[in-house]
Amino acid sequence: MKKRLLPLGIKNQTKTELPALIALEAIGQSWFSESHRSDLLAIGLVAQILAEEGSFIHMIAGELIAFLQAGELNIDEVRPVVMDITVWLQVQPNGRIDEAIEQLMRQQSGSTELVKPA
Repeated sequence: MKKRLLPLGIKNQTKTELPALIALEAIGQSWFSESHRSDLLAIGLVAQILAEEGSFIHMIAGELIAFLQAGELNIDEVRPVVMDITVWLQVQPNGRIDEAIEQLMRQQSGSTELVKPA
């Protein structure tokens, strides 16, 4: 089956942004779950794959991942990081985001090869 990308400049917000923004709102609430933590982790991992090593986005993606692994989340620390990553992801080419997501899915299913999308 051939994969279809959205037109340039239009993002699939349901796939790339909305889950993380919902998870952000769930922090500190009784309904916060591990799936929310996973949604936040996903944008951190995608940003780390896409961003140049050492860049601001690469560094804050690492911070987000560290916050998520530390246990208790502080909304005042997490919110600005998630918002910066989300804004940055909005201007990235759709194809690069899809490639990064596919790479993460391959890693999850057993393949550990990291490839920087073009």
